[in-house]
Parts: sequence; C-alpha cells; structure tokens
Amino acid sequence: MASRVPQDPEAERQVLGSLILQPDLILQISSVIRRDDFFLESNRIIYDALLELNQNTAPVDALQVINFLRDRNLLDQGGGGKYILGLVEDVMAPGNAGVHAKRISQIALRRKLMESISEISDEASEPQEDEGGFLRSVEERILKITSESETTGIQSVSEIKQDFSDYVKKLVEARGGLTGQPTRFGDFDTLTSGLRGGELIILAARPGMGKTTFALNIASNIAIHYKKPILLYSLEMGRHELLLRMVCSESQTNHSDMKRGNIVHEKVQPVLSSIDRIFSSPLYIDDSGTLDIWDCVTRTRKMAVDLKRKGESLGLIIIDYLQLMTDPQSRKHGRQHEVATVSRSLKQLAKAVDAPVMALSQMNRSVEQRRGESARPQLSDLRESGAIEQDADIVMFIHREFSKEDDPESIQNRGLAEIIIAKHRNGPLGSFKVAFRPEINRFDNLSGEIP
Repeated sequence: MASRVPQDPEAERQVLGSLILQPDLILQISSVIRRDDFFLESNRIIYDALLELNQNTAPVDALQVINFLRDRNLLDQGGGGKYILGLVEDVMAPGNAGVHAKRISQIALRRKLMESISEISDEASEPQEDEGGFLRSVEERILKITSESETTGIQSVSEIKQDFSDYVKKLVEARGGLTGQPTRFGDFDTLTSGLRGGELIILAARPGMGKTTFALNIASNIAIHYKKPILLYSLEMGRHELLLRMVCSESQTNHSDMKRGNIVHEKVQPVLSSIDRIFSSPLYIDDSGTLDIWDCVTRTRKMAVDLKRKGESLGLIIIDYLQLMTDPQSRKHGRQHEVATVSRSLKQLAKAVDAPVMALSQMNRSVEQRRGESARPQLSDLRESGAIEQDADIVMFIHREFSKEDDPESIQNRGLAEIIIAKHRNGPLGSFKVAFRPEINRFDNLSGEIP
C-alpha cells in the first residue's frame, strides 16, 4: 500500500489568507517557510505573488493578488479568483499564521525525508564503487534535512521572551558563580565562567608544551567528575596511547614506567581505580587519523541526536588538532582557504549542537626563535591565524619558559606553566599559572585545591 504524502492544505490556506489580510506578517512567515514548503502548486504561485508584491512595496489585498496573477497569465494556475477570495474569507485568526507556518515547514521536511529515503533505497540496490563514501553521503543527506528543523530564522522578541527569561534566570541563580561547565581548573573557570555551548575555544602552544595533556585533563575532569559526555577526535594519537595518558594522569603514575610495565606495588591499586573511573565515564574517542571536516560534522551531529533522545547533551568536543583536519572541497583553493573553512565549520558545529568545541592548534615556528618576554605567544603566532582568530570565542596559549641550568629563577619555574587567554569574546583577558608535571601527563591548580 502506497504511503500517503504528508500535507495540510488547510494550514496553507490559513497562512496565505493571513498574509493577504495582514501583509506585515510576511517578514515573520518568510523566515519560517519557503515556496517549496507548500504542497499545492497553486499555493506556491500565490505565495510567490505575495512575496513579490511585498518586495515592490505594492498594496496587498485579494484583488491586487488576482490582478497580479492575471497580468502574468498565472491566475488559473493559482487556483482562480474565487479561490483567492475564499482564502481571505476563511481566515480564522491571522495572529496564528506563525503557528501554521511552522507546521507547514515541519510537514515539508517529512516529505523531503521520504523522498530522500526513496532515493537512497534505489541507490542502495545498485552496486557502489565506494561503499564508505556512499554511507557517508547517506548520513550527510539525512542530517542536512533534519538540521533544517533546528533553524529558527527571523523571530520577533516576543517569540523569544520565554527563552531569554530562562537564560537570565540561570544567570541570576549562578549568583556570580559559574554559568558554564566547570573544568576544575579554578583560575580558568573564574576568567571564563566555565565552558558554554556554541563556543569555539582554540588551545595553542609550541610542540611539547602540553596541549594534548591539558585538553585530556579537562576532558577527564568533565567526563569523570561531572559525568558529561566528551567527544574526542584524535588525528595524531591512537586511542590506547590517549587512554594510557589519562590513566597516568588520574593515578599520578610515571608515564615512562607505565609504558615499560614497571608499576611498583603501591601504584597497582591507584592504576586499577583510575581505569575503572575512566571506563565508566561518558568518554567517546574517534582516532580515525585522517578525518575531513564533514565527517566530523556528520558524526558529531549524529551523536548529539542520539544523546538528546536519552535526555543528555555533549559537555565538550575536542579536536586534536585543527591543522590535521581536511576539507576536500576547499583544498583546491589553497591551504589558507581550507583552514578557514575548517575553522568556520567548527564554530558552526558548536552552535548547531550547543556544545563547546576545543580545537588544538599549531603555532608558527617563528615563536621558537624568540627569547625573554618576546617569547610569550601572541595571536599572530597562530598558524593560519586570520580565520582561526576571527572564528574563535576564546584563544588561549600554554607558555613555559626555557629552563636554564645556571638560573635559579628558571629552575624554580621548571614545574610551572602559564595559561594565557589572549582573546575572549564574552569576557576578560588574563593569564594564570598552573603546576605542570609532564612525567605523569598532568596539569594541576597551583594551590593544589580542586574548586
């Protein structure tokens, strides 16, 4: 038995009639629905006429619409004069046009979904040269349709009053404390008020400064202690090495000893307890190695949908690291354009899934040649810095001074690292010191206290 095509002609009639009676609704309605969202071709033609009349600032009433269509030999295709006059007579409440428009949009998405599924079914019955590529295209096509239902378009302030009131209520309830996800790094949380959904955070440093370690510490803090799902994309390191580093950090065990299997008796229990905590936490790892930005977007959005069904949401997405992520579509335009596309896409992803994205980034080699105060990293040191700096909400650097054996101050600072927040779109700039123990892959609050 053939499936009935989803449609609601009455909702379409209510929207068109409301637009004829109250032309000032066109801005609100046109931000919700497009012509193709109407099921009936006659209604699409009338909607086009209303849009054009409004664009030309012409007066709009039923007779104007009829004359407009008659002049273009479209009146019969638009249902005829009697149909258009009936639209106005049948309007129940023009103020409800927005509700009807959203229903039309949602039903149209269902039709698109059915059409796409039918096409996929036909394609799946045929041999595919690239099975993996075909499956990725299926995911992208489905997610592209479902993501359309999440866009809000233009809204009047009255429509977002409740959402804004809830947002302000959360701020007031924080009473000057954190309004975002805590990381358990006290000074960082104080400066940023925690990690917030929709933010792109860039963590940059020279090689060997501890970028991956700091990101893993934040990941384990959130996943283990706050039980918030963490998604980690590792393009450089395998999952076993990542987990080993996290175990060493959690159990405070020397990484080199662990790699060689030299675990002293008193460390056995802490290691086992750390493994239990890590493997019972909502931590997800993708170590594909070669990952393009669209794979990342598709997989992340799919995971966000799965979590939403369970009443959960992503606490943090980590990309290690940004410059290893590719975009086959923009690569032909040059490396700068490719990195700009990846950076912008990560920002859009953060907003789409309402989760913070932390992308680790390389720095230009010129910073390695500087010494003294000038060795402190700055925004211009970001590799392909223009696009990254523009898209990021927060840019932070890890800075450690070069150790000099004959300098007592340098020796004293050997176990310290400075976290520099060089850009903060929604808050203050600043820096703070943390303790760094590279042998156990761990950063700690300098005071030793856990906030």
